[in-house]
Amino acid sequence: MGLRVIYGELAIHDLKSIFKYISQDSKKYAKLEVKKIKAFTNSLSNFPLKGKYYETIKNQEIRSIVFRNYIIFHTVSKDQVDILSIHHHARLTSNNPAFKDEE
Repeated sequence: MGLRVIYGELAIHDLKSIFKYISQDSKKYAKLEVKKIKAFTNSLSNFPLKGKYYETIKNQEIRSIVFRNYIIFHTVSKDQVDILSIHHHARLTSNNPAFKDEE
């Protein structure tokens, strides 16, 4: 049994956006794509350090891993993996709300 995988608010929004975009052409393939993304992110439960170091924000080490057309950003603690964002590789990471400083 591995670590718990927790999807943050932004990651949930990302999954919904991915579904909405793909479902414009096919709901079947939209469901399949989201299912594959979730299966992959859930695999981080057993291999949380998969991927590479991305950067440190607010004393948290953020890791990234590529799956298909997406970059999955996550953090790892002793008992869970937090999925921060599921980012399409064609978008600029500088526009990703996960990396904006909150004031």
